[in-house]
Amino acid sequence: MRTHRKFLQISRVVHCFWREPDAPGAFDTAVSLHSHTMHSRESLDFIPRVLSSIPITRAALRRIELAHRRETNKPIPFERAFWRPPLSPLAAHDLECRQIRSLGLQPLVSITDHDSLDACADLDAIGIDTPYSLEWTLPYHGTVFHLGIHNLPAVDARSFEAAMASATKTAEPSRVTELLVALAAIDDVLIVLNHPFSCEMRVPQDEHVRLLMRFLREYGEWMHALELNGLQSAKDNIAVLQLAAERHMPVASGGDRHCCEPNACLNLTNARTLADFIREIRLEQRSTVLFMPQYRDPIPARYIEFIWHAIRNYPDFPGRERWVDRVYFQRESGEIITCGSEWTDGGPAVVRAFVAAIGLLAAPGFRAMFRLAMGRLGSLEPEAL
Repeated sequence: MRTHRKFLQISRVVHCFWREPDAPGAFDTAVSLHSHTMHSRESLDFIPRVLSSIPITRAALRRIELAHRRETNKPIPFERAFWRPPLSPLAAHDLECRQIRSLGLQPLVSITDHDSLDACADLDAIGIDTPYSLEWTLPYHGTVFHLGIHNLPAVDARSFEAAMASATKTAEPSRVTELLVALAAIDDVLIVLNHPFSCEMRVPQDEHVRLLMRFLREYGEWMHALELNGLQSAKDNIAVLQLAAERHMPVASGGDRHCCEPNACLNLTNARTLADFIREIRLEQRSTVLFMPQYRDPIPARYIEFIWHAIRNYPDFPGRERWVDRVYFQRESGEIITCGSEWTDGGPAVVRAFVAAIGLLAAPGFRAMFRLAMGRLGSLEPEAL
């Protein structure tokens, strides 16, 4: 097998590598940034966006939407539904640690649930040394941006969590600025703009990009890095690399793991603590990102497997065994219920058929078949630049 090779260098300090046998050889530690647990509240808005972009699932989604419209005379209100990832904080932490140890490296793991520190508190309570980190959701003129806030001081973490929730609700620029200034003033805190080109709201992509540039003009001085994201396309990650070069900023890894596949990119370092790693990025603007083999697989195949991990049964998770127990819906009255409370038999026939089809598509051989059929389309190879 060929040795690893640098595929892009931004200034003299930011490097990205493929996972090859000797790639981690010069480092002692790998850092897993940006992953989620059962404490994250995840919108289902991504489902129609993702499935409609994959030819093999587009027809199935259309059938479900037509069946729902015939029954209710309304479109499926994906925006009022959300789900929670299957893994507990301990299971998620162990998954990331196992992948890193398989490289012969020491793990540093920063879990970042959406707007919640509950996973960090759970790990701390059972004696696992863990940073207090979260992914802060910031609505912005019709779109939304996410900031990875890593390594909050434990004594102040819950106060910051509440302040961020308040700022998200009001979206007042002065309050957001005040919080970013306070966070950036803490030497051991890292602020990363996560998946900057990912447009989660229903605005055109060019409008999202315009708002991204405005967002960076307004708040960018308090951000320490832009994220290379393990669940985003090569096109988006290349755009992040170019934007980071234009702004003279480092990049940081962010696997964005929600389910059972470990993060597809990591940071390599010789730092022994997360605080020391953060100083490398903040003070030296030094960052080495390692892309793992799973990133080479086509994004459609990875998303199908992602969806299957989200909707499969987990017999070992009491109270959350079935996917309908992990998916929630907000009624027009504001009441939040689980789908399992309404769909005791697993849902309408068309939904059960869809779940079964996703299970077939996520079978072990499918991803390999997809890889052969599509080659490395979408992979972040040196030749792509």
